[in-house]
Amino acid sequence: MRPLFFTFCLAALPLLFGFWVNETASHPPTTAYVATRCTRYCYAHACPHATAANSPAYVRLRPLYRLTIAALSLGGRGRYGLVNVVFYLLLVPAVLLWLTYSTLRNARTLRQLKQRRA
Repeated sequence: MRPLFFTFCLAALPLLFGFWVNETASHPPTTAYVATRCTRYCYAHACPHATAANSPAYVRLRPLYRLTIAALSLGGRGRYGLVNVVFYLLLVPAVLLWLTYSTLRNARTLRQLKQRRA
């Protein structure tokens, strides 16, 4: 029971952090282009603010970003949001929860086996 409890506590931390970031943001979210800062426009249109000088990693990884957006779009913009939510909010966290729970359960099993052996 303890591994399951710890797994859910660990899973809640990023959610709580995301909630805190969204609630304390200085600018309300917008999909409009703003010349002085990044917005959700940048997310959908390959951020025009990013240059090789201020963001070399983003510029190098831009092809991978475009490929990810294309894969999540599944040939149509209409399904992008649904696929994004299913993949990043359901599938990836479920796999991470499963791996974390398995690791904690295995650690407990190993401790029990060591105690029996001693």
